[in-house]
Amino acid sequence: HNVTKLPYEIARLSQDLAGGLLVTLPNDKDFSHDVAGPLLDKYLQAKKGVTVENRRRILRLIENMTMGRNAVGYLSESMHGAGSPQAQRVLIQRLMDVESKKKLAKHLAGIT
Repeated sequence: HNVTKLPYEIARLSQDLAGGLLVTLPNDKDFSHDVAGPLLDKYLQAKKGVTVENRRRILRLIENMTMGRNAVGYLSESMHGAGSPQAQRVLIQRLMDVESKKKLAKHLAGIT
């Protein structure tokens, strides 16, 4: 098993789940526009309890981590500096806490 491929798979799955909006999301200026802003808020509303602002923030986080400036270090280092695959598996299994990762992602995206 080549553990260095997992960050790429995680990036691919994140992009797939985010959908096309990941690359077509209007910019902040569009959301501030007098006419376009309210329409964007109306049509980009999704699940009840999730604001459009929070949806935008998580999409920008995924964009940054998988295609943006942070992807360069994250993906390149994953391929070339991974170390022993078995040691990584053991450590990940010991330390993985999905709920804390969700909280961290919200924090990084500025979601309160």
